[in-house]
Amino acid sequence: MIRFIAVVCFAVAVPVSTVVAEGEREVLEYEIDAGIDAVWAAFSTTAGLQSWVAPLAEIDFRVGGKWRANYNAEGELGDPTTIENTILSFDPGRMISLKATTFPEGFAFMEAAKDTWTVFYFSPISAGRSRITVVGLGYTDSEESKKMRSFFAQANEYSLNELNKALQKN
Repeated sequence: MIRFIAVVCFAVAVPVSTVVAEGEREVLEYEIDAGIDAVWAAFSTTAGLQSWVAPLAEIDFRVGGKWRANYNAEGELGDPTTIENTILSFDPGRMISLKATTFPEGFAFMEAAKDTWTVFYFSPISAGRSRITVVGLGYTDSEESKKMRSFFAQANEYSLNELNKALQKN
């Protein structure tokens, strides 16, 4: 299965709520058992991404920088199975927005994905617990977009689960 970060449910990473808003916006919220600084580092550093996103991952953390990942441990970054996200904006420790700009070979929702982007909001709940709000934008009523929305609901759950497990190891 090709995963997309745009992005999780495990024993302790219980979704606080799942809201599907009208139109092109979908919101998912999760609580993670880690402080906000650890969560931010997991999203904004190469070592952080490698701990939970994919075996091959790197980030050039700046507006316009690239977040690249390859879920094939025997592949390499830049090969046809690499996904590349462009960083649209960020507010350190609070928010990062990404747009997928290169899709992995075989990705089933190529056309629908071209019009979407994702915003991750981070907020502390306590010293050792954080909330991540994932907002997917740009969805349409097309059949492909609806299928992609469903795909990402599951992929985001899986990914945030991996994040929670990685942060528990630290």
